[in-house]
Formats: sequence, C-alpha cells, structure tokens
Amino acid sequence: MNGKELLQKLDQQEQESHHFIKWWRKENDFVDIELIETFRDELNAGDEFGGFELLDMEQLWDIVHKLCPNRVSRRIMDNHEMIVWDRLDQKGVKSSIKCSFSPEFLIQIFDVETKGNYIE
Repeated sequence: MNGKELLQKLDQQEQESHHFIKWWRKENDFVDIELIETFRDELNAGDEFGGFELLDMEQLWDIVHKLCPNRVSRRIMDNHEMIVWDRLDQKGVKSSIKCSFSPEFLIQIFDVETKGNYIE
C-alpha cells in the first residue's frame, strides 16, 4: 500500500487510545515504531508500506520493558505515574532518569534503547 492508502486506513482505525504506529516496508526488512503525529507529518503519498499496526501506551510499554527489563520500571510518585529508566551515559556513568509515563517519553526511551534498529 502507498502512503495515501495507509493514511486512509489510519484515519479509519485510529482510536483515542492509540499513540503509536508500528509500520513495516513491503520487503519486511524494516520495522519501526513512531508517534502517530510524527508519522503523519513525515508521510509521503508515494511511500510504500507492507503494513502497520496501531499501538497504545501499554503495548509500547510491553515492548520497551522486554527490551530492557532491568533498566525500566513504572512507579507512582506524587500521585503521577512515572517511568524510572536506569541507563549508562557515553562515559559509562549510570544515571537514573525519572520521567512521566507519557507517549513522548516512552518513544524516546524506545528510540534510545533500540538505537533505531528495532528487531521483533
């Protein structure tokens, strides 16, 4: 399907709970996950796709948690759901990052942990 066809299907299937799109090329050699709004902004009508799946927060959380189960956790802090992400910086220094459980932070963690090479 081309970008125009995918956009039409996206408009039909998207629900309020969906924040992310998992998409792949026709050749099935590449899978990516993005925020839906980012995907829409960068979509070209002539792009070719093999398919897509819409994901909600819990579905992407499951993926991220499987990627790095010992480095991410969810906690309630000051009545807000937070992600605690333990990571090493470029110098190998461990730091613990606390951020809100939101689509923007969750996709950032996904992108850093996969280094742009998500393999299912």
